[in-house]
Amino acid sequence: MNPARLLNRHTLDNGLSLEFWDHSRPLVGGRQFVCLMATIAIPVRAETLPPELEGQAAQVVEALREGIVFSQMQERNFIGASEAPTILQDMQTRILALVPGYFGHAEFAARFIRKKWAERQELLHWQRQDTRGEPTWPPLPS
Repeated sequence: MNPARLLNRHTLDNGLSLEFWDHSRPLVGGRQFVCLMATIAIPVRAETLPPELEGQAAQVVEALREGIVFSQMQERNFIGASEAPTILQDMQTRILALVPGYFGHAEFAARFIRKKWAERQELLHWQRQDTRGEPTWPPLPS
């Protein structure tokens, strides 16, 4: 398998960095699996938290390990090798069109942190309901 290759890095208006990674690989007969992954690393710190989580800042930072990553993947299968670079560029262009109103929005980091925190709380709720007695991962807070 081919290692991922960093294509571009863009600094957004909200201070976050959008990276494009090429995960494409060759298939049979001169065809390719074209795969683009867009990632945004979001630091989890007191200043990036949404207002309703500021009172729980230490818990949130500890639980989310001081950083989370937003990722979006776009894939196309069985593409001619000559078409692959154009398709990859089109994928980047479509994602970049979302930057001003979505990824670059001042509230993007706080909203994503809120979502990940809610997912973790839901997981912990279900782990507490588990009566099988098996170890849980991630471990429940004491």
